[in-house]
Amino acid sequence: MDRPGVPAMIDLSANENPFGPSEHAIRAIAAGASRVHRYPDGDGARLKAVLGKALAVEAGQIVLGNGSCEVIELTARALLGAGDEAVLGWPSFPAYRSIIARTGASAVLVPLAQWAYDLDAMAERITERTRLVILANPNNPTGLALGGAALAGFLDRLPEGVVVIVDEAYGEYVWQPDFADALGQVRQGRPLMVTRSLSKAYGLAGLRLGFGVAPAPLARRVDGLRQHFNTGCLAQDAAIAAFGDRDHLARCVALTAANRHWLAERLAALGLTVPPSQANFLVVRVGNGREVFERLRSMGVLVKALDAVGLNDCIRVSVGRHEENERFVRALEAVLGTTEMKEAICCRPI
Repeated sequence: MDRPGVPAMIDLSANENPFGPSEHAIRAIAAGASRVHRYPDGDGARLKAVLGKALAVEAGQIVLGNGSCEVIELTARALLGAGDEAVLGWPSFPAYRSIIARTGASAVLVPLAQWAYDLDAMAERITERTRLVILANPNNPTGLALGGAALAGFLDRLPEGVVVIVDEAYGEYVWQPDFADALGQVRQGRPLMVTRSLSKAYGLAGLRLGFGVAPAPLARRVDGLRQHFNTGCLAQDAAIAAFGDRDHLARCVALTAANRHWLAERLAALGLTVPPSQANFLVVRVGNGREVFERLRSMGVLVKALDAVGLNDCIRVSVGRHEENERFVRALEAVLGTTEMKEAICCRPI
């Protein structure tokens, strides 16, 4: 709710696409509105056909989800139970831990190294109880991504019976040339479930649709746990339209890249540590992250506090429109201009 004297809140906390969905997707939603009294296609056959053709996989390798998070949860349910373990790099997406906990399994947390996954350390933590490894590529909240050689080498070290989820929710934004081709590994029959989201670069967060791609036996096992009507007709129609509008996707990615570069430069000029993100967000070391979060919120700028994942001295900010980024920087400058905030940042080791 807006407060007197405080500008309307801008939300840079959830890594959404600030430029909105494709016009084709909006038209598809409008055209389908008169049919919402009918149940959707429970198998999502049209959408799977579009995805399969674009990604060079069979429809039977695709699992549709109410957001990619549901596919991750279904995969965990298919593989994990009491006494099992899942290995995670940490900090990472907090939902992974809660998903694993709901299966009765244990999460083995392996610290990041220089903001990135330490794949050697993760491989060493795999035991006879390990059934699952989850890799966000790029990682949320730190934004770094795995290269192809690193992922292939890690997969070579996996013992029989261990599956890897590669969560590519932010994959469309990655700019590094050697970004890992996880789908290529699936096509080779590797034990991977690669998940992707329509909530981020495609701008359909409110419709909740994602998907996973895996070797057919794993996909069938996971799909067997899915509720039949887990994705709605408007979401399926909009996804087909959005996935086909490559021009809109390219425009959103390019604008985000330019704004991310501008924002990273401005934050670095303030003397702040900002890892080189491959996603549509930045992690910023600010001293007392929770206090900075609260002060920014009081000024009408919402970011993400990261104390819940152990990054107490950081915040995460989504890359917004240029005017939103400018407002965030001005607000942050005001917050960090206080003496105690300057001291908190200067006294923190990098």
